[in-house]
Amino acid sequence: LFPHIEAGMLLEIARHEFKPSDLSKLDSKSRDRNARSVLEFDAGAGGFTFRDPSAKDYPSFHAIFTPLATYFHILTMFAASSGSLAAVSQLVTGSWAYITQLEQFNEEYQWSAVLAYHMDFHHKQRSLMADGDYSGWDIIDSRLQSKYLI
Repeated sequence: LFPHIEAGMLLEIARHEFKPSDLSKLDSKSRDRNARSVLEFDAGAGGFTFRDPSAKDYPSFHAIFTPLATYFHILTMFAASSGSLAAVSQLVTGSWAYITQLEQFNEEYQWSAVLAYHMDFHHKQRSLMADGDYSGWDIIDSRLQSKYLI
């Protein structure tokens, strides 16, 4: 189903170990460009360093939409293979609610703030999903919202 995605990456998603900062790796059109842009030369450190992804790596909502939709597709397929109808239902409804919410945030706030919200929110959802809880994707995190968006 996902021939352009490495098996190891699929397993990271299934195990909830896939980092939100790696979303660009799920977009075959921009995978190579975005992977390189997170590695920067730092003269003070005397070499190359990795940095957190920023609006420079994901310059717009549209830059994150395709890889995020792919992530949710992969995640849903793994949930379906587990036989958990509840997990599949929560992922399908939650993922689309979340993407819609991100788009609304994008209309109201600076993209860099929305991206920071997403990175933290996604990271939080990873740990919840590792515990079998897929219900959080459609709930706005008011703490993160006030930290980044308000």
